[in-house]
This record gives sequence, C-alpha cells and structure tokens, in this order.
Amino acid sequence: MPHLPTSRQERKEADLERRVERIQRDHKFQRLRTRNSRRILAVISALLCVAIIPSFGQAGVIMGIAVTIAAWGSWWVLRISTRTVAELPERFLDERQLAVRNRAYFYAYLILGWIVCALLTIGLVVFVLVSENDEVTLTTTWVQALGLTMSLTLLCALLPSMVVAWSDAGERCAEVNSGA
Repeated sequence: MPHLPTSRQERKEADLERRVERIQRDHKFQRLRTRNSRRILAVISALLCVAIIPSFGQAGVIMGIAVTIAAWGSWWVLRISTRTVAELPERFLDERQLAVRNRAYFYAYLILGWIVCALLTIGLVVFVLVSENDEVTLTTTWVQALGLTMSLTLLCALLPSMVVAWSDAGERCAEVNSGA
C-alpha cells in the first residue's frame, strides 16, 4: 500500500508532483507549443512588457493596469506553451529539459543585465543633458515610476520563459502528427 502523505509538507510535495505530471502530459494546448507559436508569444510578451511604461506614463493608471494584466496573461500563456520548464525544480526535469532551463536562465539574466545597463546609461545621458540646460526640467511622477517598476518586474519573470520559447525546437502540432 502506498504511503499516504500525513504532514503538510508531504501533502504539498504530493500536490506539486500531481500538477507537474498533469502539465507534462497535457495535450490541450498543442497549437501553442509549436516553434512559431512560441516565438510569436515571446515577441508579444516582450512588446507588452515594453508597452507598460508608456501606458502608465501617457495613458494613465487604468490603461497601465490593463496593459500589465495583458502582459501577465501573456506570461501565463507562454508558461503553458513551454510546459513551465523554466520554473520547475530540477527533480521534475529530464536531462534535456534541465539543460534547456539552465541555458535559458543564463541567457535571460545576461539579457536582463544588458537591459539594465542600457537603461542606466540612457538615464545618465538624459540627466547630463537636462542638468546643463536650466530651461529644461525633467519631472517624474509616481505613476511613471510604477510603470517602470512593473515593466522591469515582469521582465524578470518573463525572460526565462521567453528564452525557452525562442530557443527550444517546440513540439509538433497534433494535426501535423495525425497527417491532417
């Protein structure tokens, strides 16, 4: 007779194992798991992530929140298309998936480092240009700062899944496999 989980931690582990097995066996979203679909999702996610900043800065809080919700939705769909390989613990991944995940994290944080360095450089250049001219003032509102913070936070969450979606070969669509 199998061991039934008794402690809270054992129940959490058993629940996680069931969810991972369900995700790995799921064939409901096969159309999202092709290489082209994953790349399109990665581009849409990147565009939505960038669109958060001007939506908060120019269109207001309501539009900024709407774009942020759409970006988080794209992250959820991207995770489904990659079978959450970028977020799973090592014990649930085979050797190929583990190598894909490790490579994705390496490139994701390399990309993130370059983006942060570019933003800091642009900020420094803008600061120098504005500080030399007394007629120009640069004001930043809390809403604009919120948009930048939300965009960078979402970028941190999205990048590993985006790298997996872009670099992995993907799966063949069920219709292609059946010959239809």
